[in-house]
Amino acid sequence: MSADIVLTGARIWSRPDAELSEPTTVLMRDGHIAEIGAEPPAGTLSFDLGGRVLTAGFWNCHVHFTGSPWHRSKTDTADHLQPFIDDMLLARGFTNVLDLASSPKTTKSLIERIDSDDLRGPEIVTAGPGIRPWRGMPFYVAADVPRYLHWAMPGPSTPIGAATAVRMQAAAGAGITKLFTGSYMTPTDVKPMKVSIARAAVRAAHARGFRVFAHPSNREGTQVALLAGVDALAHLPDETEGTAALLREAADRGIRVVPTLHMFAATVTDDDSYLAPIREALRGFIAAGGRVLFGTDVGYMSTTDTGGEFAAMEQAGMDARAVLASLTTEPAEFMRRDDLGVVEVGRRANLTVLEADGAPAPADFASVYAAVRDGRVLYTSPSLPPE
Repeated sequence: MSADIVLTGARIWSRPDAELSEPTTVLMRDGHIAEIGAEPPAGTLSFDLGGRVLTAGFWNCHVHFTGSPWHRSKTDTADHLQPFIDDMLLARGFTNVLDLASSPKTTKSLIERIDSDDLRGPEIVTAGPGIRPWRGMPFYVAADVPRYLHWAMPGPSTPIGAATAVRMQAAAGAGITKLFTGSYMTPTDVKPMKVSIARAAVRAAHARGFRVFAHPSNREGTQVALLAGVDALAHLPDETEGTAALLREAADRGIRVVPTLHMFAATVTDDDSYLAPIREALRGFIAAGGRVLFGTDVGYMSTTDTGGEFAAMEQAGMDARAVLASLTTEPAEFMRRDDLGVVEVGRRANLTVLEADGAPAPADFASVYAAVRDGRVLYTSPSLPPE
C-alpha cells in the first residue's frame, strides 16, 4: 500500500464544465483521490501547490516512440532515458498516452520499466507498428526504417491477412489499432487502403475491444476510414478538398478526430495558405458536433513543446474548456476509462498541475508545474519540496 499524500493549495478545475475552486486540499490514497477539502491526517506527506490550477491528468492521443533514444529502451540506463520521458511527456502533463505506431519491442520495454518503477512515466497503450495498405509503405517510414525491417509493419493483401495482422499485434502487446487508410507514398501521392482490408481489420480489432485509429491523409483515405467503421481519425486530412461532408458524417457517427495541427506546420510548411484550410476543417467538424482528442504526433514531430498545438486549436475556435475536454474527459470516455478524466473522490489520482493560478487560457496548458500518476508525484518543475 502506498503512503497517503496530500496536495494543498490546489485550485481544482474538476471537469471542463465546472468552475475553478478556491485553494483546497486533495488527499490521495492507494492511487486514488480519497478526499477533497478535508483536513488530512497528521503526519501526511504534503505538497503545497501554492494556488496553482489542478486538473485531471492530460492525455496525448498521438505519440510515437521511434528513433533515438527509444530504440535502446530495454538496455539504456534509467538516468539517461528518464530526461527524454520527462521532456516529451511528463513535463507536458501527460499521464496517459496512446502510441499510434512504434516497434512493439520498444514500447513493451518502456511499459515494463515504467510498471516496475525503474522509470517514471505515463500509462502507455500502443498500437504496435500500425497496418499499412498492400505495398503502401509511407515514404517517411521507408526513409527511416531499413528495407529488411519493412515486414514488421504489416501490409495485408486480403481481409484474412488484415485480421491476422490485428491478432499478431495484439499478441505482441497492442491495445489499440492504427490503420493507414491513406498512405503517403510520396509527399504528393496518397495510396488508399482497400475498404475490404480496412473493414476486416476494424472487425478484428473491435472483437478484442480495441479502438481503431485511421491515418486518412486525403478525401479518399477519409472515405475508406468511414466505410470501414473506425473510431477516430489520427489526423485531420491535410488534403482538405472534398472532405467537409465526410467530416460532418464522421461527427454524426461519433468518430473522434485528433487534429495534430502544429505537426503540419512543423513538418510540412508553416505557410498559412496550407494551414488555414486544415484549421477550418477542424472548425467545421466541431460545428457539426464533432468531438476532439488531444494529440501532437510527438516522436514523428521532433518538437516536444505543446504550445504550438494549443495556439492552433485556439485559432480553430476552441476555447479553454474545449481544450481541457480534449485533454481529459474526451479521451477518458473514448478509451472507456471511467476511473479517469475528472477530479473527483474515488477516481484514480492521475492529475496535472499548471503554472497558472487563475482561469487558464489555452496557452496556459503548455506550462506544466507537476504531473501525478496513481497518487505519485512523478514530475515537478521546479521541484516541489515536502512541507
